[in-house]
Amino acid sequence: MSKIKFFVTPVYPYSNDHYYHEIIALAEGLIELGHEVTGNANYWFQPEKKSWLLNENASEDYDIAIYDYRYVRSFEHLLFRKGYPGLKPDKIKILVDRNDWISPVWHANKHYLVFDLILAGNLFKNVSYPSNVKPWAIGLTNRIMQSIDKNFNQYERTENVIGHNFRIAHNMREYVLKGLEGSLKKITLQPCFTYAKKNEDAMDDHYWKISTHRHIPEYYKLLNSKLMFASFGGYYEYKPLAYAPYGILDKIKRKPYYWYYKLLLRYNKSIAPAVFVFQYDNFRLWEVLYSRSCAVNLDIESWNFRMPVNPVEGEHYMGIDRFNFNKFAEKIENLPLEQIQSIGLKGREWVLQNYSPVAQAKRMLQHIEILKK
Repeated sequence: MSKIKFFVTPVYPYSNDHYYHEIIALAEGLIELGHEVTGNANYWFQPEKKSWLLNENASEDYDIAIYDYRYVRSFEHLLFRKGYPGLKPDKIKILVDRNDWISPVWHANKHYLVFDLILAGNLFKNVSYPSNVKPWAIGLTNRIMQSIDKNFNQYERTENVIGHNFRIAHNMREYVLKGLEGSLKKITLQPCFTYAKKNEDAMDDHYWKISTHRHIPEYYKLLNSKLMFASFGGYYEYKPLAYAPYGILDKIKRKPYYWYYKLLLRYNKSIAPAVFVFQYDNFRLWEVLYSRSCAVNLDIESWNFRMPVNPVEGEHYMGIDRFNFNKFAEKIENLPLEQIQSIGLKGREWVLQNYSPVAQAKRMLQHIEILKK
């Protein structure tokens, strides 16, 4: 068994987001598989176990170092300085990067070649990446799974609606919700908002605080009570697909698509031919897939989204193909409710098999085995 050390920054200077979801998921999976896991700092206190998930350990006796991208970004002026021993040459070095905006931290940056693996979210099938970059996804943690499981069996008969609770009006979400509202005739698009408040249960309140308000028990109940739930995320941008910052040539190439986009809007046509969607991976996708609801998302294949394993449209989730809202509405409104419920349950089985903490940990270890050959 391997000795694995995680590196996180308790205070991220670029925002107030100190919830390192992918690190938690990997640590949980590796511990369950029997590996020895420590951290550069105490992180993620579990009151039910009265212990930290990651215990601070100053020792350099470890085989694999896993870095959250926020840690590297915070200290890259030191980590990449010539002669600075921050990234140990004798360790397997892995960067976990959610790539939460249009351009990843490692793009066109030779310093990041030092990592043996970069587990990167929000990749595309039609883009070439460095050989050390492998597709990754947010996936599940034990906290999410246990929270959804609490109420899973209470809602064997779900409400025949598509629930949604987007608080931030990303341009893609706004466009898709408007398109669905204009196309659905038999199934209602239902707002399902929950409001932040102190939880009566002390453990729920603790996780609400340390997850930067992502742990909301009422929300997990809602996911189990609806026939379908919106799980799409991200933004759209004018083609061609490129990483920022845009150069002069990029801006020139994109100008025709900008006018094409305006023309499509004017004539009430799908804007899909003029745009691409980025930052598509989001927490809702995995939460909805694991719940009783059937996930409603963009069609993952038609948008060239690249995950470690892509779910199958119509088998694990219901997908909107290229912003064709009328086609999507007709499809779901002509499906028997039992079939939609069955897709939701198959999605739950699929996400547990492919994106549980153990599944994610095994995937990372498989990448390491390939490196050693």
